[in-house]
Amino acid sequence: MDIIEPDVYAKQKSNAQLIAMQSIDSLNTYNNNKSYDQIVDIGCGDGDITKQLLGKHIRHKHILAIDVLPDMITYARNHNSDDTIEYLVQDMSVEWPLISSPRLRQLAGNVDLIFSNLALEYMADKRQIVDTFGQLLSTGGVFHANLVIMEDINKRLASYGRPPKQQWYQSREKQLDNWRQSLSSDNQFLVKQFEIIDVCWPTDRQKMIDFMPIIISKYRQFFQNTDDFESEKIDHLWDTAFDALVNPTADTPNPRAWQQFLADPTVTVVNRYHQLLRITAVKQ
Repeated sequence: MDIIEPDVYAKQKSNAQLIAMQSIDSLNTYNNNKSYDQIVDIGCGDGDITKQLLGKHIRHKHILAIDVLPDMITYARNHNSDDTIEYLVQDMSVEWPLISSPRLRQLAGNVDLIFSNLALEYMADKRQIVDTFGQLLSTGGVFHANLVIMEDINKRLASYGRPPKQQWYQSREKQLDNWRQSLSSDNQFLVKQFEIIDVCWPTDRQKMIDFMPIIISKYRQFFQNTDDFESEKIDHLWDTAFDALVNPTADTPNPRAWQQFLADPTVTVVNRYHQLLRITAVKQ
């Protein structure tokens, strides 16, 4: 995954804050403003949503906020510390036996709520992460997440007459099926909410330029190594990914969309269109 600097990330998250607040309101309505002893926030980034939204709008005793990037956790500790929040560096994409943090392993079977906002799309193995959540949650514990369903980039690349040799990313239908199957495996979870949300996020020029490397990194995760990714790369990738975000319903994709955007400084704002999945599931 391409690494975004914490100060750049901090300027990107207004849309993430909006989605998180809507989600927290939904969760409070679902659980009648229940208080949670132990919350785990997966993919906390700079910690702002953890402190300002999750920490202030969900009744709780303790939050363990986790991110894979050490710089993000350092930033979170420096800028978004609180008496009830603990920050931790941990890669949550690994199997449960490979979780390196003794602190996290201590919480097995004792977590009341796992919350994640726009982070789980980075994790390729959905069943593995769901299994880890099952290890952490207590019986009756809740898993609640918002995540991005990515555009089918293969279909667009093929329209240029340059079909890729390898799948860049799964179709939206396959992504949804993976989540459904992962949540239903072993009957660990009872799914209470599986909702598709269409959003349009106006994004200023510099934020779009800063955001695009993160989009490209999401496609990279489906390649076994960087050499495979680089050998498969074609000139249209950035144009195609950008076009999918700003013009998703176009009958004919624009093979120069990103180049045209960069070349025209009069375009100061673009609309990003995303499809999100909101999940609420209870550990049985």
